Formats: sequence, structure tokens, C-alpha cells
Amino acid sequence: MKKHEAIFSRLSMGVENYLLSIFRLKEEDNTVTISTLALHLKTLPVAEGIGTSLPSVGGMVRRLVREGFIIIDEKKKEINFTKSGYTNAETIVKRHRLAERLVVDMFDVELYRAHTEAHLLEHAISSYLETKILSKLGNPSTSPYGYPIPGSNYVLNKKAVKISELQSNTRFIIDRIPADDESLLKYLVENKIVPGSNVVVLTNNKSTGTISLNSSGIESVLSVDVSELVWGIPV
Repeated sequence: MKKHEAIFSRLSMGVENYLLSIFRLKEEDNTVTISTLALHLKTLPVAEGIGTSLPSVGGMVRRLVREGFIIIDEKKKEINFTKSGYTNAETIVKRHRLAERLVVDMFDVELYRAHTEAHLLEHAISSYLETKILSKLGNPSTSPYGYPIPGSNYVLNKKAVKISELQSNTRFIIDRIPADDESLLKYLVENKIVPGSNVVVLTNNKSTGTISLNSSGIESVLSVDVSELVWGIPV
């Protein structure tokens, strides 16, 4: 057994959720602080039983420091991974994204529900089961939302940009969409704003802070905040 697998096997569900959340925030180039982490933890399913108050999050952050998973830049109040923390975070993110793929590809779970269902499964996936899932699914390289599965050697397309940056009348292909908000996911799915979809920017209205899209004949409107979370590849 590899050293990091031995460490991982002792992690609690709470620690796993924290490491996954920190990884997700950093993946989107966010500065991770106790405040931003608390906000992100609010997007986790209620069934995970995660406390999201600042005192609760601060307490867990101090525990993660003691256990050697993170360090804190006291000047910037920024949370960063140690080598051990990053290794364990990659492991739980990999299992979470494999769980997303599993429920979508094998059980036809709706895309907007897959992220929540995957949270319930990720903690139960062992190293052995992980290899079986990978084999069964044909070694997928991305989650259903377009994000890389750690260990797959998948590299994000450098041409992908936040769709908030695209001009009116630009055609693009959806590269990845946010997976943390079930109600937002439902809206995106209903409007065909999913990875692989061919979409046109109808208008990017800076004055109103909205961007209107057409995907497969369905017109929709996103706020600037949401369009910052959706990535596309101009074509």
C-alpha cells in the first residue's frame, strides 16, 4: 500500500469534504480563506452534516493545520495545501468525480442530481473499487461537468475561456460548468448549457450584467456571476 493511501484511509468524512472544497476553490483560482471556505461548504448536501458557521469552519481549519494537511499564510489569511494535503485532496476529488461519472453513465442519474449523489458515494469508494469503476467506465478523463479526473493525465483546453469574456454573436462549445449548485445545474441542464453543447452568445450586455445564449434553439439568460463559472471554447 502506498503511503498516501494509508493516510487517506484514516480520514473522516468531514476532513474529506474540507479537502475537496479547498481543492475545488483553488481549481477555480480562488483565494481560500476561512470565509470563502465557509461559503463553499454551504453548497454541500445537507446530508453531509457539515457545520458552516465561521467558528465551526475555523475550528476544522485549525485541526487540518495540526494534522499537517494545510498551512495558513498568516499575513494574507490564505489557506494552502501541504504535500500530504494535496495528495489526499486529489484522491477524494478523483473518487468524487468517478462517482459522478458512475451515476450518470451507469444509472442515468440526471446531471443536476449527480453531484449530490456522488457526495454520498465518494466516502465509500476504496482503492480496489476505484480501479473497478475506472475499468468499467473505460478510464474516463473528465467528470460529467467537464472537470479533469485526477490521475487521468487530462489537461484542460487552453483555448477555454469564461463565457463572460465572449462578445455578442460568438459561437462556442461548452467546456465545463459548475457542479456545486443543484438549482443552478438544473437551470443549465434545462437550457442545454452542458459540456459539448454548441452555443451562441446572443448578447453580452455589460450595462445590465447579463449574457443571453442560444443552445439548440433554447434561449436563456445568465448573470455575470454565473457566466464567470461557465467555460467555453470559441469556434
